[in-house]
Amino acid sequence: MIKEIIFCVAGTLAFSVIMKAPKKDLPFIAIGATITATTEKVLTKYYGEFIACICAMLCLSVFCEMMARILKQPTTIILMPSTIPLLPGSAIYYAMLYATQSNTRLFLHYAKSTIYTGLGVALGAVLSTIIIQLLSYNRKH
Repeated sequence: MIKEIIFCVAGTLAFSVIMKAPKKDLPFIAIGATITATTEKVLTKYYGEFIACICAMLCLSVFCEMMARILKQPTTIILMPSTIPLLPGSAIYYAMLYATQSNTRLFLHYAKSTIYTGLGVALGAVLSTIIIQLLSYNRKH
């Protein structure tokens, strides 16, 4: 599991460099990717990929909101690259592979995994945004 997390962080950093993320933000992107990958890998064993992705996204959003306030920059600079470990790349690949091979059983397995992961990431992002907006609103009023 530790090797997977290290490769997730390395891949995230490579993606960030290719996409020209600010060099000063690369350490924070690496921390965000570590949070995301670790949370997802640990929780998937116990709760499944849907809940794991929601929790990973919530943890990442809290970290990114804190860093945005400390660094005085937009949250998305760290948030977007740090979600790379959550992307269901292999599941999408295998779903399409088995779809082209007409292997319905394996296609459905990987398609379900892709959908659960995507929904988990989306729901986690929405929930974290709502929570942060409510906290900001309550602090202002």
